[in-house]
Amino acid sequence: MTHEYLVIFQYHEPEPRELFERGVIEDYESSTGVLIEAESAEDALSWCEVIAQELLRRVNDDRSLDWKRLGYSCWIEPTPEKCPWGHCLGFFQHVRIGELPNIDAMSTAAYVSWQGGNGAS
Repeated sequence: MTHEYLVIFQYHEPEPRELFERGVIEDYESSTGVLIEAESAEDALSWCEVIAQELLRRVNDDRSLDWKRLGYSCWIEPTPEKCPWGHCLGFFQHVRIGELPNIDAMSTAAYVSWQGGNGAS
């Protein structure tokens, strides 16, 4: 039997990383999430690592980046509606194990666009 897990993960985008390296900002990491249909939480976390790796490489246009080596993590939110991400559940894509979401629709720019179109503040 499968269950849908909200998995949140960290990554970085090039502009905040550059500002961080120049000492302009103190934190450059971003985070986003995906709803993954899986047989277990462990399977969902493992598949999220694949998604996170792809997003990191795509937004930075750098296939050499290694999500795990950079120390990023992912975790399951056990109560999505009540978690800090509850306000943006509509932004998160739904996938199954082995299926990649639309990576281009997961970035900070995509979230800002979604937020504007949904009247979120």
